[in-house]
Amino acid sequence: MSVKQWVFAVAVMATTSISFGAEARDEVTAEARHDALKGLLKTIKRKPFYALDWHQLKLAALDDGAADQLKSALAQSGRSAEGIREQSLWVDAAAGHPQAVLAFYDGNAADAPQDKTLPNAACWARAMHGLDLENVMAICNAAILANRASYTFVWRGMAELQLGLFRQALDDFDEALGDVKFRTHPMFVDAVFGRGVARLRLGDAAGSADIEIANRANRNVAAKFADVGIAP
Repeated sequence: MSVKQWVFAVAVMATTSISFGAEARDEVTAEARHDALKGLLKTIKRKPFYALDWHQLKLAALDDGAADQLKSALAQSGRSAEGIREQSLWVDAAAGHPQAVLAFYDGNAADAPQDKTLPNAACWARAMHGLDLENVMAICNAAILANRASYTFVWRGMAELQLGLFRQALDDFDEALGDVKFRTHPMFVDAVFGRGVARLRLGDAAGSADIEIANRANRNVAAKFADVGIAP
């Protein structure tokens, strides 16, 4: 997968926190879990290959046997060995075992230090999925030092919102939004929404306008933030 393909895949991949928890199994209907699994199996068959939807993964993971079914489908999908492994690790992460997938991205960055884009993936894996928040800032800081990509500022901003670092989050979203080339990127709307949340948390009513603009541009952006516990 090229860097451009990877950036697009992660930009459209839905995000949520690490696990629904025991109580949620009773709250999520069997129909919702079935629909999530059905959607994932359909995605696996699509070409070109797409990353599996994280929110759907977490819904499907509530059903026993879903992980094995998804991994079996991935193995027969025609993806590369690395692609099968990566998506299978996300299946495990959705079931509450994220250590291996985080190690996967960390290992890629460590094994190819000359590739300055790889630390971005380690930041994304944590910030956009609500994982390993104890270490997310150090990882994202290193990613930005290696490669000041605007989308990485958005990911770090997401992490900062989760950690209650609203001033730092506002600065990062402003940094991304100030990049003219970033204005056509799928995550530009995320930066607008994130800035709105940060502004509101800091007592700036102008954040409401950001939220409204972002919601008009992408009706799913609020759900993406809500998945990691962030709401206006």
